[in-house]
Amino acid sequence: MLKVENITKSFGGVQAIRGSNFVVEKNKVTALIGPNGAGKTTLFDIIAGFVEPDMGRVLLNGDDVTQLLPHERADRGMSRTFQHARLFRYLTILDHLMMATDNADTKLWQNIWRRERVHCDEYDAILEQFGIKRTLDTPVSDLSYGQRKLLQIAMALRRGHQLLMLDEPVAGVNKVIQEKIEQLLLDLKARGETVLLIDHDMNFVRRLSDRVICLDAGMVVAAGTPNEVLSDPKVMEAYLGK
Repeated sequence: MLKVENITKSFGGVQAIRGSNFVVEKNKVTALIGPNGAGKTTLFDIIAGFVEPDMGRVLLNGDDVTQLLPHERADRGMSRTFQHARLFRYLTILDHLMMATDNADTKLWQNIWRRERVHCDEYDAILEQFGIKRTLDTPVSDLSYGQRKLLQIAMALRRGHQLLMLDEPVAGVNKVIQEKIEQLLLDLKARGETVLLIDHDMNFVRRLSDRVICLDAGMVVAAGTPNEVLSDPKVMEAYLGK
């Protein structure tokens, strides 16, 4: 599904990514782990097109998408969330779900303002599925942090996609929201979704992932099953420094 080939990226004199190579298999959940500063989010941004690499290629289903813009990659089937939910504070839940349904420039604002054409039952069902106990006309500013995380994932799924990229989906949320997100992702795994996620919770990673890739100082130091990677001495050294 996704292939990262020899990706390298420097910011000034700091080399954030050092020739990283890995693959994300179709219909599998792959976790990208590593200590703080390992380059995980930078690599995510490169894959999604928000940052241009100095060297290397990103291939999606065999096609080189390295030079494509983020929205062009989204049209090819990449759908991502961010570590901190990036939502429009004064737009409503319904506005966001409608934007995710069709974000073409010619239709985006039509989707927001022509609400008389919306069948709200469909969107109410999304709120129920994701456990967002609010009405569709609730502005995002009224949502808790955990509810914003849930809405962001709902939007990513609502967008037609082949690859779902989640940057720390359970970071900063309470236990109830974390359990809800984990169950949603387990359901996606059972349906055969292809997911690439970043997270620091190793128990969460172990329960959810088919494959784990560990990044340290911008380099892939281990890749394999959760048990293989999480027991690898190089991974333990990266996290514990010994």
